[in-house]
Amino acid sequence: MLRLFRSLAHSIGASIRHDPELERLITTHPRTCRFFAKRFDRKEPFGLRLTIGASISGIFLFLFFGVVEDLVSRDPLIEADLRIVSLVQMFRAPAFDNVMVFFTYLGNWQIVFAGAGLLGIGLALSRRWVWLAAQLVSIGAGESIVWGFKNLFHRPRPDLVNALVPAQGPSFPSGHAFVAFAFYGLVAWFAINRAKTLRLRALLFFAAAAVAVTVGFSRVYLGVHWPSDVLASYVLGSAWLATVVTALTIAEARVAESRLSPMTPANWVVGGVLALIWGGTVIAFYETHPLETRTRREPTVIELAENDFSTGLFAVAPRFSEDIIGVPMEPINVILVGSEGYVAKAFEDAGWKPTDRITIGNAWRLLGAELLNRSYPQAPGIPSFWRGNPNKTGFERPTGSNSARERHHLHLWDTPFRVGGTPVWVGTVHLDKPVTTSTGILLPIHQIDPAIDSEREALRASLSGGPCIAQSVEEAITEPMMGQNAVGSPFFTDGKAIQVVLNCG
Repeated sequence: MLRLFRSLAHSIGASIRHDPELERLITTHPRTCRFFAKRFDRKEPFGLRLTIGASISGIFLFLFFGVVEDLVSRDPLIEADLRIVSLVQMFRAPAFDNVMVFFTYLGNWQIVFAGAGLLGIGLALSRRWVWLAAQLVSIGAGESIVWGFKNLFHRPRPDLVNALVPAQGPSFPSGHAFVAFAFYGLVAWFAINRAKTLRLRALLFFAAAAVAVTVGFSRVYLGVHWPSDVLASYVLGSAWLATVVTALTIAEARVAESRLSPMTPANWVVGGVLALIWGGTVIAFYETHPLETRTRREPTVIELAENDFSTGLFAVAPRFSEDIIGVPMEPINVILVGSEGYVAKAFEDAGWKPTDRITIGNAWRLLGAELLNRSYPQAPGIPSFWRGNPNKTGFERPTGSNSARERHHLHLWDTPFRVGGTPVWVGTVHLDKPVTTSTGILLPIHQIDPAIDSEREALRASLSGGPCIAQSVEEAITEPMMGQNAVGSPFFTDGKAIQVVLNCG
């Protein structure tokens, strides 16, 4: 098969070279054609290497300035930042917290400088001067580039009250995510350059990419960077790495092969010892810098008037749930006033079950239940947003099919609002239905039944049968309207919400 492709490539190349129009162009513009021919010449130091490297770097720089444009103009990418941070933090768990702290420490200056120093010793002992110079430029000049952009934009970090590690200085772009490319990416290139097989080179590439991506993700998970900060560093770091590697390969091509000393067994032994020293340094730093325990700051309580609390609520809060970039979706159609215990008791009496917390394990369980049409009575739902925050509470009631594919579903948000000191909750309720393609293939997302008012009234009826309802009325929140949710599922409504005051005492 490989011979076939080579033969086809050779035939196509020969046809192009002997094309009459191309020959006429070469005759008419010889200097220009020679210039471009050199740019694609493998043997030229400034030929194909420079062309490929400059093209890769240019593509990533274009993407970086696209993120910058979004930052300046506050495009949807930036509007999604707060919601993504809040959503990622829902997946926090003690064991995962420690894993993310370990990866974020890999981007700390102490660990990077220790690694760079040890690597520099190894490169000097093996007389790899070109590689040593590339490492110094990659880290030194690269950090200067990040420092310049940070001070140019002065973007504030996310609210660090919920951060799990300390952070200082401007937020954009992420220095940790950038150095993951500038240092670990270059180290990976050194290793790939010495690898003998394609399989090993691919393994090294994907391992380095996984480390770089995880270092960046850890900054969002730990609450010290916006997602767009990390995305910008991914593409800027890739552009910088491509630039450094291109310069390195050109410099190596200009050095006589006799001046590139080969790696000896002694070099490999020294390299292994230095790697062990660096690994010990990483572990020691991790053990001596444990995860900080921070007390979550409670939101400022806003008291509402008891006689007309919905008017005061929606005078300062949105009347709609939102998708991840802040576009309004379904209007709020459920308002509850009651303690967390009363809410749980009222829904338990009404036959509604609390949805499971969103975790990676529960997400897989939900996917399996939907694909296999199994029951999962407390399946988590894809979060919706309100005031930039995902709903952390939800309830559901199965339909007659008793399947995870179809369920009555309530997204519920706790709020900082109070009525006579009692918490106010807002929500949207609808019937989830499976999405299938025209070929009958089931997709792992839901559409909603467009008659969301019917679900609202069904919820009101089920709650009214319990002992916890002290008051239940309807209130107009929006005008009658039609709309669609995040996956484009349409709905229509009269714009009303049920207001339920709970008292299970």
